[in-house]
Amino acid sequence: MANWSMEEALRMALRLEEENFVEYEKSAAEATNPGVKSMFLFLAAEERNHLKLIKEKMKQFHVNP
Repeated sequence: MANWSMEEALRMALRLEEENFVEYEKSAAEATNPGVKSMFLFLAAEERNHLKLIKEKMKQFHVNP
């Protein structure tokens, strides 16, 4: 098991959530099927919420992005 610091874990989580958010937004924009588009928009919104939570934790633990 990896021995990660709080800073490393939060920064990695932030990076991954940002990457996923961008991909879901891009996929939603490219989707022609309304159901698929809706799913990607939902997933992007979830990632946006995750980003907010991670940024709050970073602030709480005094971690710079």
